[in-house]
Amino acid sequence: MTLGEILPHNRSAIDPVQLVLLCREVDIRHFGQEKVFSTLVDELKEIEESGITLNSGVTLQGAVIAIVGDNLGSHSIGGFTENFSRSKNFCRYCSIDRESFEREPTKLGPVRTKETYENCVEELSRGQEFMIEGVKFDSVFNKLKHFHVCQPGLPPCLGHDLFEGIVSNDLALYIENLVSVGKHFSYTQLNRSISNLKLQGSDASNRPCDVRPKGQKLGGSAAHNWCLLRLLPILIGDRIKNPLEDQVWLLCLKLREIVGLICAPKIHANQVAYLNILIREYLDSRVSLFPDKSAKPKHHYLLHYPDLILKFGPLIRLWTLRFESKHTYFKQCARKLRNFKSLGSTLAERHQLLQAYLHSGNIFAPVLQIDQANAFDSQIYNAAIQQAVTCRGLTKDTTMETASATYKGTTYKKGMTVVLNLNDSGYVLGKIALIIVKQEKVYFVSEKYQSVPVLDLGVHCLQHSCETQYVCVGADSLADYYPVPVYRRFDLDLAVLHHSVCLGHE
Repeated sequence: MTLGEILPHNRSAIDPVQLVLLCREVDIRHFGQEKVFSTLVDELKEIEESGITLNSGVTLQGAVIAIVGDNLGSHSIGGFTENFSRSKNFCRYCSIDRESFEREPTKLGPVRTKETYENCVEELSRGQEFMIEGVKFDSVFNKLKHFHVCQPGLPPCLGHDLFEGIVSNDLALYIENLVSVGKHFSYTQLNRSISNLKLQGSDASNRPCDVRPKGQKLGGSAAHNWCLLRLLPILIGDRIKNPLEDQVWLLCLKLREIVGLICAPKIHANQVAYLNILIREYLDSRVSLFPDKSAKPKHHYLLHYPDLILKFGPLIRLWTLRFESKHTYFKQCARKLRNFKSLGSTLAERHQLLQAYLHSGNIFAPVLQIDQANAFDSQIYNAAIQQAVTCRGLTKDTTMETASATYKGTTYKKGMTVVLNLNDSGYVLGKIALIIVKQEKVYFVSEKYQSVPVLDLGVHCLQHSCETQYVCVGADSLADYYPVPVYRRFDLDLAVLHHSVCLGHE
């Protein structure tokens, strides 16, 4: 469990995630969800109605926003069918039937609501049918006052659906076509480019796996596949013969753009509308180019993402990978113990002892962390840097200089590139020359570059001007918090965005 009020950079950390309940899957099957979750639901009801009274006398009430899980887990909790390959109704967001989906992959069924769900449950109680419109039973969590599985309360799983499902399978299909049909490059050339490219930042820890010849899906984790999709244009973009005419290559770029919008930590309403159009165009193109490769239920879930973003906010804030990282502790603990008697009790006790130790200090990591810092003296730098620093009122007595700083969970180093702004030509990027710290605030003195989009690659090319310009920007004033890797390819400096950047109101 984690609290929605916690700031995103703290919510993405592992230690603040709290343990609620541990239960073996075989016990859930034997005793049923009603018995397993009854105590939890009663306590959640109490938090909704009575709240928790603090020592100060203030009473805080709370409610469940969402229950996060993969498709199988979400359907199990929500009382929906868990058979995605054969069941007539396979979607927890709408009641589309399989025949309609296979005939028209971009079609959505009637949206599920609390009323339609309850009608299905009531009809199940009267008749002899095992399932009605994909509903098998009433979820125990629907007893809560402010939560229902059809509000919606079960967000999609980006790690399993988007990356391990759509990206892993579709990108492998497109690469096979570009190799076998288009003859643009070979698997050996692609894998050599992956091995030889000197990766930067988080890309270095998520280096894509080699692509297997004619493989049905990509190897590696969601992070590896995401990295491959982002870097594909700079890996083999120069080998595509007619990049603006090859429909399969354009489909790769469209999938890349869709993923960038879905995984954005901030997104504008206009971008959501654009995402909806992109997804429908993508599915139409995929069906027409690969009619023998039928769309899967995960492609259908993709159609619901724009509406779900409007209801939940950026979906990257609700993906399961942070909770799966939390599970790593329990898996490692179980392996090292080698004792599986009362395993749930043992793991819970050890975890709570660890949490007590961690919470004896600060629950959250400091907003700013630096290793080494020296007194900042602007006089040792050129006039352009001095002018940029002076505009911010940073003086020698109140500031420090450091080579690396971790601010709100993101590490910045000299030489990294950040997004400063957006203008009519493209993104304004800044290559960090100095990192200056004043109390709890971080400033970047950056060498300013204008970028222009390279349409046939889906990346941004940095333009070098004759006169070097420097700007001093606060970390909180950046257009996007995430550092942008810049790679030297094809005699160009190419910036690869980690996700789509929002420059308007959220």
